[in-house]
Amino acid sequence: MSKYIQRVRLGHIKRLALVTGGGRSLEQVKAAEQPDLICNAGFFDSINHPTHHLKADGVVRAKESWGCWGYAWDSGGDIALTALPADERANYIGGYELLTPMVGIQDALSYGAELGSRRGRTAMALDGEHLILYVSGDGTADAATPEELRAELYALGAETAVMLDGGGSAQCDFGGGQVIDSARPVDSYLCLWLEEEDNDKEDKPVDEITQAIMTNSACCKAGRTITPKGIMVHSTGTPGAMAGQLRAGWDSAQATAAVHAMVDDGQTLQTLPWTCRGWHAGTGTSGATANDTHIAFEICEPDQCRLLPVEWAPLYRGAKGMSAWAVKRWQQELQRMGLYTGEVDGSFGPATETATRAAQSALGLTQDGSCGPATLAAAAAQPGSLMAYDPEETADYFEAVWARAVALCAYLCKEYKLDPEQDILCHAEGYRAGIASNHADVEHWWPRHGKTMDDFRAAVKAALGGDGQTEPEEPQQPAAEQPADWAAEAWAWAKAMGLLDGTRPTAASTRQEVAVMFRRFYEAVKAGK
Repeated sequence: MSKYIQRVRLGHIKRLALVTGGGRSLEQVKAAEQPDLICNAGFFDSINHPTHHLKADGVVRAKESWGCWGYAWDSGGDIALTALPADERANYIGGYELLTPMVGIQDALSYGAELGSRRGRTAMALDGEHLILYVSGDGTADAATPEELRAELYALGAETAVMLDGGGSAQCDFGGGQVIDSARPVDSYLCLWLEEEDNDKEDKPVDEITQAIMTNSACCKAGRTITPKGIMVHSTGTPGAMAGQLRAGWDSAQATAAVHAMVDDGQTLQTLPWTCRGWHAGTGTSGATANDTHIAFEICEPDQCRLLPVEWAPLYRGAKGMSAWAVKRWQQELQRMGLYTGEVDGSFGPATETATRAAQSALGLTQDGSCGPATLAAAAAQPGSLMAYDPEETADYFEAVWARAVALCAYLCKEYKLDPEQDILCHAEGYRAGIASNHADVEHWWPRHGKTMDDFRAAVKAALGGDGQTEPEEPQQPAAEQPADWAAEAWAWAKAMGLLDGTRPTAASTRQEVAVMFRRFYEAVKAGK
């Protein structure tokens, strides 16, 4: 492989350190320091000295006259984006700003030619709960421009991101045989040591959720976000298309639909960041849409779901886009009726048309040679028919996707403090609630297996241990966190003026917080304060 992405929960970081290379290769540093994860760190000049801002265990190794955004920390679990240099922290590293409170996904990036073109890249990012490390090799299909790197990190859920050194310096060893090694010694390496009990758990899918963000989707690129208020369950209406195939079709700038996850009997794929505004519900009768409020996922349907009346597509000679599976099934039914002796090849040719007319005659239907809804219904009503949906035939598949869907919803309910009994609904229920278009899923399918949405909500609640919604904990301000001496007077003045709330003096402000501060300042000036 030529690209590795490592996501580490902040609470699982035992230590994060910038280790001097001193002419040593990555493998030599790893052998000496024994970190769990290692990659190249900051930018270097032509004689391999660090540029930008770099501080390791209290020792400043690079501090230019200009400032930049970067990450600062003491132990590692406390890492945060800040405007560097941040002298009060034991470690900091600067780089090229990709996502900051002042630089968003839509903003143009400006950089010198030496940082442009498609190259191998190293980057670090934060999504609020995780540190994300990204490394791709030079001269490979995964090489990227800074804009492409930013888009990919954003699609991974990054709220802030900084590009470190790359090109011929890009290298890492994230364990498990995950190695990019340029064999080029660098001046410093980023090393992580994880809590021992979690070493084997990091970067494994939570509840078997595999991240496969649709970075080419116009929905994903739009960059609109939501605060999740619920979960909407869909099924695809495209029988036979499994998660990987569905994702490949929707990972396109031309795709008009996008959901946050896709589930089949073998995998659960996360296809959008959970807080990305999806395209899945349409507009309801109230004029509102669950796109603005709900995380959505598609459950892939097996081929047999084509036999459900609401999903049946007529079969006839010359029709375009017919399902070969459905044609084969109909040919098998015609054989069972003793009306077809040709090959079961999925091709609706003259012999199949002739047999279809004979079947319609036997069933008392108009003989038009097309297996439409009326022919399907009449055939399915016959004893032993192969055209009736048989839940026993798909029982194993249904049980597998049911279990995956329950696990996914339990994870999301816990993550976003949702009540499984109140905040989960299917597309059909969304239509009745006025927040989705008129679709039948999943009520057209699940009752065939003796399951309802109430059963599903109960199963999710049970998976949560019956806890339901959990009240979020009130954020606590560390008593020891105080502004630096040089900022104390200005901090006290801003707090007294009501411009700030007096909390988080060393944390980065979001753009919305900056807007609030500007508004408060404007109101204070108007009031003559």
